[in-house]
Amino acid sequence: MFFWVYWLISIGLMSGILIAMDKYQGDPANIELFKGIMNYNAIFLIAFAFKIVFGLFTFVADLFRVFSRIKNSLFKKTQPSTKSRSISRGDFILKLGTVISMVPVLGLIHGIGWGRFQFTLHHKKVKIPGLPESFRGFKIVQLSDAHLGSLSGNEDRIIDVMNQINDLEPDIMVFTGDLVNNFAHEISGWVPIWEKVKARYGKFSVLGNHDYGGYSKWPTENAKKRNLQDNIRQQKEMGFDVLLNEHRRITIEKDQIFIAGVENWGKPPFPQHGKLDKALDGIPEDSKIVLLSHDPDHFEMQVKGKTSVDLTLSGHTHGAQFGIEFGKFKISPVQLKYKRWAGLYKVGQQFLYVNRGLGYLAFPGRVGIWPEITLLELDSEA
Repeated sequence: MFFWVYWLISIGLMSGILIAMDKYQGDPANIELFKGIMNYNAIFLIAFAFKIVFGLFTFVADLFRVFSRIKNSLFKKTQPSTKSRSISRGDFILKLGTVISMVPVLGLIHGIGWGRFQFTLHHKKVKIPGLPESFRGFKIVQLSDAHLGSLSGNEDRIIDVMNQINDLEPDIMVFTGDLVNNFAHEISGWVPIWEKVKARYGKFSVLGNHDYGGYSKWPTENAKKRNLQDNIRQQKEMGFDVLLNEHRRITIEKDQIFIAGVENWGKPPFPQHGKLDKALDGIPEDSKIVLLSHDPDHFEMQVKGKTSVDLTLSGHTHGAQFGIEFGKFKISPVQLKYKRWAGLYKVGQQFLYVNRGLGYLAFPGRVGIWPEITLLELDSEA
């Protein structure tokens, strides 16, 4: 009986995924349907996390049984005692497997219930050689990867984030892409919340791969373009200066730095709309430059060692929403794809900061890699 129940549940979960994805393909703009699919993904992942871990222990227990039978057939005199010992060992392994299999299950449940809202402030000082004196202590607050369609219904949580940002009294506030999952209408209702954030010298944003609406079929190319234009318009209503391969000058007293921003540029299949040369064109030589670029691969491929950009701010990776961070130690499956995936990195005299993201996608939770508010404080290096 247990055998049939086990496989019925497994087949039901797998069939449910196929049915849910088919419905979403038919109505990809439905936010509630999208959230329902994410919740189903969570149930699917919890169930199979237990199966995978418990399956490993079952395999080990079976190996003990096989070796025991081989041994018993070779040494018949010791069969009773050996058999009892092997059964005891097998039972112990299965019981241990049951307990250990619950660890990832409980971790996933925590990530769904609490982890996705465990907003964490990361405060770093960035020592830039030759930084003008007036910009010492200059505060940059960074958010990234909000994926507002996923956060729908949790507006109160984000209001708390915005209040926390205002308490930091930033000089500038930046957003480094993926405001939505795919559709500009996901921003509906969020403008009054985001426009409350104040920054002394302005708010700046760039586009991420999801902002272009490339993850669904559009009736016409013009409809897709209108979706992007509507996204940009609403970001401006939030108070953001959307940098589309361009730059802005920030002046304090007689000193100045430049904030540049590129459209998304990533390794295929991610779009490559970013034009770094255009964004930096006209910036005086030896100027200090902060670059906003959604995908950290852009830093790897086009920025480091090839430009005079001092600090690049990115997001995109989410830290995979899974991992372990303890002090300076951090590990996540996303590092199999991205060399630099979370936190501050220095390469020569150039810096990269990768934000872990504010929202979530596909899985409605975070395990070990918490949603991030970044505070970067600029300083000069002696």
